[in-house]
Amino acid sequence: MNPSTTSSSQQPPRQFVQAGAHRVCYVEGGAPSAGDAATTKPRMLVAHGWIASHQLYRKVWAGMGELAHYRALDLVGFGDSDKPDPLTTPYDPDWYGEQLRAFLDATGWTGKVVVLAQSMGAIAACAFALKYPERVERLIVLDGACIPVPPPVLGRILQAPVIGGVLFDLLGGTKKSLGDFLKNDVYYVKSVFDDAVLQDMLRIMNGPGGKKAAYATMMRMVAPSSLARFSPRLSGLKVPVRLLWGEHDKLYPVDRCAKEMQRLIPGATLDVIAASGHEPPVETPEAFLRALRAVL
Repeated sequence: MNPSTTSSSQQPPRQFVQAGAHRVCYVEGGAPSAGDAATTKPRMLVAHGWIASHQLYRKVWAGMGELAHYRALDLVGFGDSDKPDPLTTPYDPDWYGEQLRAFLDATGWTGKVVVLAQSMGAIAACAFALKYPERVERLIVLDGACIPVPPPVLGRILQAPVIGGVLFDLLGGTKKSLGDFLKNDVYYVKSVFDDAVLQDMLRIMNGPGGKKAAYATMMRMVAPSSLARFSPRLSGLKVPVRLLWGEHDKLYPVDRCAKEMQRLIPGATLDVIAASGHEPPVETPEAFLRALRAVL
C-alpha cells in the first residue's frame, strides 16, 4: 500500500515551543498511540526551504505520518516562528544548525533522529549533522540548496552589492515577484500553483521582520558566494545521506547539484523523482512519498 496524500485542510494543528532564544512554530504527526507502543516508526525532524514554511508538506501529512513520527518546524526567520533582527542574528549555516539542535532539545527528542530537509533547510541540516553526527540516524536531503549555482535573473539583481537590499525591499514581497518565482523557477508542474499559498507567503514576508529575514538568509545561506564557502564541508559528513531530487529542478539541477553532492558526500545515494521540479511534496506528492518510504 502506498502512503496516502492529504489536503492542506487536514494538516495537524500548529504548536509553539521556546527553542533557545526563539519561539518556534511546528506541527506534529504520526506519533504512536498508547496501543502502538511497540511501533518502530522513526522519529523525523522535517525542515523546509527559503521563504517557505511547514506548509511545503501540506499534501503529504497523512503519508508522512504513516511512515514516521514527524515534527515539521518553521525555521527561525520563516513561517510563524520568530524573525529576529539580522543586525544581531547570524542567519548562517552554523547558526541554523544550532537552531535545529535547540528545537530537538526543547521538544524532548534526545538520541538519534532522521532529518528530512529541503532546499535551504538542507544547508541547516547538513550543518547540524556535521556538528552533531551522534544525533542523526539518517539525513535525507530533498532538492538541497547546497551547491553554488547562478540564481535566476531577478535573484542576481537582488543579490547585487548595496543596491540589492534596496531592490529586495521594493520587489521581494510583491504578489507578482513571488508568483513569478513560484511559477517560473520553483514548479515544473505548473498546475499546482495555489493563490492561497501565495497569499500566506505574502502575509509572512510582509509581516514584522519577514522581509529582513528573507533577505538576510538569501545573502548568508543560498547566495553562490555563501555556498562556495559551505559546500566543501559536505565531504566531512559522517552520517548516512540519501539525496531525493526532482528531475526537473531548475533552481538546483540534478546534474549540477545532486550529482555534485553525491560526489562530495561519502556513501551518499541519489534517487531522482520523475516529472517534478524543486518541490516534490507539492508537485508529485505520491512519488515523493514512495521515494521517502524507500529511503526510510
